[in-house]
Amino acid sequence: MPSVEQQIEQSRAKKKTIIKKTMLGFAVVLFVGMASAVLIAYMPSASPDVDLAVDESEALRQPSKSPTSPLLSPEERKALQMALSDSKQRVSELAQRVTHSKEFSEKVNLVDDALNDAFNNYSASNYGEVESALAQINASVATISLDYENAYTAPYESALLAFKNDDISGAFNSNRLSLTTNPDFDKAKVLQQRIDVYNDVQDAYEQARVGRVENNIQKQRDAYAKIVSLDPFREDAKQALDAIERQLLDSRFNTLLAKANKAIDVRDFSAATQHINEAKTLKSSSSELTIISRKLASLIAGSEQQKIENQVTLFADADEWKTVQLLASKGLTSFSTSPTLLKAKQDADAIINASKRIDAYQQKPERLSDDNIRNLAQQDIEQARNYADRSAKLRAQITSLEQIIDDINQPRPVTITSDNDTYIKVLGVGLVGETKSKTIQLKPGTYRLEGSREGYRSVIKEIIVSPSANNLTVHVECTEKV
Repeated sequence: MPSVEQQIEQSRAKKKTIIKKTMLGFAVVLFVGMASAVLIAYMPSASPDVDLAVDESEALRQPSKSPTSPLLSPEERKALQMALSDSKQRVSELAQRVTHSKEFSEKVNLVDDALNDAFNNYSASNYGEVESALAQINASVATISLDYENAYTAPYESALLAFKNDDISGAFNSNRLSLTTNPDFDKAKVLQQRIDVYNDVQDAYEQARVGRVENNIQKQRDAYAKIVSLDPFREDAKQALDAIERQLLDSRFNTLLAKANKAIDVRDFSAATQHINEAKTLKSSSSELTIISRKLASLIAGSEQQKIENQVTLFADADEWKTVQLLASKGLTSFSTSPTLLKAKQDADAIINASKRIDAYQQKPERLSDDNIRNLAQQDIEQARNYADRSAKLRAQITSLEQIIDDINQPRPVTITSDNDTYIKVLGVGLVGETKSKTIQLKPGTYRLEGSREGYRSVIKEIIVSPSANNLTVHVECTEKV
């Protein structure tokens, strides 16, 4: 914003121009006046009453004369400068606002002239006249601003009323007046857009009416959607469109539920799941949807359980009990109360454990020569027989182990040689006597042979008769004299 001094200089330059124009005009007026006086002197005289009046514009442009002007302090002059600048700003802003209106632009020009006079009075130190002029200038700015606002809002209100009454011609003319006065008036601009599409909107309303007659809900929906798109302020169309959208949504939702139920009836759970998921996008909180979803989940779970149980039964029949154990354990995590899976898991555990115990004896058959070990093996065989009818492999293991036990119990030939003077006996078994060579039968196991002879130290030898031993020979002889 220019300083007060700059504004004063601008005002002086403008005033000089005005004075020159005024002097030229005065000379012309003087000449015309002298000519008129000569004519009047020869015309009949009349003395009509003359009303002296000074209009508002002259009052603004001719500040009152004051023989004296109060002295102002620097602070007061500073405040007066600020007041002048503020008024200049308001006048400039008002001039910018009314730039599209010739009538109001002329009024603002008169106020601007008065403001220039105020600047000149300030330069001449006529502070009292400046204060008086500013008060009148500010009042004029407020009045012009209000009048200008009324000049474009009043036609707009008339246009809006005419539009609501379907008087489109009247609405167009009134709104044009509003926009002519103020092309930047947003409400009038919006109304003009509505006026421009009025005929298209009415055509769409007609299409909606036809759709109702034809009971064609899609045609109605398209018509109301077009209306809302063209004129978003049509609340009746918005409400109608919302109602139709809800109706279409309900119809689509019910169709999906019907398809889901039909798919469930034919146990097409994949299709049923697809229909239910699509329905959830429309009405996720529907109680009907919740019920059918639970029904489907239950059926799917039952189907999955049946599938696992069938697999378990299949592998049990195939004597694949490790696979049965794996499938049953996995299935029980989801279907913990399934009798089939529980029984399959129990049988699989028992058969696998029995097979492991029997296999341990088979891997080290020599241990079976021990009576305690052999008794334990017999006990394990009896326990395994409880599941032998379920597993051919287990039955084969039992038979094999029993054969090993039988073989273990078969005596093996053991040849004992001596000097025919040593008396030999098998401790815990029986006497052999004096012999040079003798073959006896001993079951697999560990034995101690004692040799004795009068005058000689007795000897003891230990032998192990294994199930695989053939032609085992042992020499027993007392050779150390005492």
